[in-house]
Amino acid sequence: MNETNTTEVLIDGKIYTVSGAEDSYMQQVAAFINKKLEEVRKIPGYSRLDSEYKRLLLNLNLADEYFRSELELKKLVKEKAESEKDLYSLKHDLISTQMKLDAALKQQKSIEKSYGELKAKYEEFTREKDR
Repeated sequence: MNETNTTEVLIDGKIYTVSGAEDSYMQQVAAFINKKLEEVRKIPGYSRLDSEYKRLLLNLNLADEYFRSELELKKLVKEKAESEKDLYSLKHDLISTQMKLDAALKQQKSIEKSYGELKAKYEEFTREKDR
């Protein structure tokens, strides 16, 4: 069960008491809001807007950030899935290549054994011929 903590955060020069699971997280949220406020205040003509329109502008900027983050997340999830698919394919290729290598090494040993047997027979044959 999550315990709710109460903490004070500074937003737009005012102290607010908020509740959340983690104090540091709430501080990060407040810092993010302050950053967004700073950004919208740089918009030409912002200071002449009424407070309702200023809140709307802030909310639009926050929503924009949210939707851009959501799109980025979807993109990253898709890239991850493609990377996992590529990784699976590479693992399959690696296993297939390892099996081919094992078969080739086994065949090489067999050929080396046959070569050794033939060489021994040849040497025996040449010794008997020379007698």
